[in-house]
Amino acid sequence: MPKTIAIIIELALSVCALWVIAFLLTFLHEAGHALGYMIATGDRHWHIRAGSGKKLLNTKQLTVKLFPFDGCFMPSEKNRIDTTAKLIATLSGGPAVSLILAAVLLPVKINGISLQSEVIASGAMEFFLNSALFINLFILILALLPTHYFHGEIKGMETDGLQIIHAIKRHKSKP
Repeated sequence: MPKTIAIIIELALSVCALWVIAFLLTFLHEAGHALGYMIATGDRHWHIRAGSGKKLLNTKQLTVKLFPFDGCFMPSEKNRIDTTAKLIATLSGGPAVSLILAAVLLPVKINGISLQSEVIASGAMEFFLNSALFINLFILILALLPTHYFHGEIKGMETDGLQIIHAIKRHKSKP
């Protein structure tokens, strides 16, 4: 019986760790949009929603919801994004951060850098690293595809990639 309890605890901890990884990667992607927005506009007033479903935390700048594979960056004043360059900077911030994270995680995975821990087994560390890389690449690719989101509270909204394409087309069509 003690072995069964240990397996259940290990499984529960693994699920929690995967949730934290997915949440952090979603949050960092959205924080990238905030960084792009702040650089482009100088405005520091914005809100990030990470996740969908039941609300777990709500502050002035961050809302955390139960299911982590969804997120949204919202500037407090959309009229500050008044040029194509500011819009593209804001939209590109999220994918840029996800790309940087992939550039950090991929060499760690490929080179097999030893992730030693006295608390977590090396196989578990490798699993979490692989999961982080996969989730991050999923977020990056989904954000760049020129389509509409198919899930969560952002279902039907345009992806970052599609919004960038539309912004460039509008800019080119102006006389």
